[in-house]
Amino acid sequence: MDDLDIEYDLEWEQLPEPAAAARARFETCVERLPECPHTPGCRAEYEALVPDYRMTLDHHQMGVCREGMRRTRMSYEADEPDFPDWPFAGMADWYAAPQGVRDAHNAADRAAQAHRVSGMAGIPEFKMTESGPWLVGPEEITEALARYATAPAAVRRELEAGPVWPLWLDWLQETARHGGFRVD
Repeated sequence: MDDLDIEYDLEWEQLPEPAAAARARFETCVERLPECPHTPGCRAEYEALVPDYRMTLDHHQMGVCREGMRRTRMSYEADEPDFPDWPFAGMADWYAAPQGVRDAHNAADRAAQAHRVSGMAGIPEFKMTESGPWLVGPEEITEALARYATAPAAVRRELEAGPVWPLWLDWLQETARHGGFRVD
């Protein structure tokens, strides 16, 4: 895949009902079964309910967001956390593993996705430079927005004059009230 073909799919962390239930059902189905036995399929139901709670950015648009965040100190450079090793021989091994083993792996994976760098304010750049999975938490967003409020007015005006930045600010403000957002 060419870098210009990369898309960043962002989704509210805390979805309203019935979208939250559909996502939980989809994730549980994917987690526990090799194939979804439900009709309609869990993915189709989930995908039909979440468009209002998603934002998709192409490579260029995410670049505008990253650059604006750097210029206003909303983000910071940091090393990515280590994700847990995949201890399974394949998906068949995953499905055969005891649920407790899978739950422990998922909890460690989730902790890496939500990783915060101690002593830093804002959103770590690695969460915006790679297609996730990452979780950008409400505290990170609130810190980033507070930094934006203190950025030079001329920089804010310049960013807000473009087509992407106002949408990005709206997204951040909305998702700060909904548990943050996922980056996939």
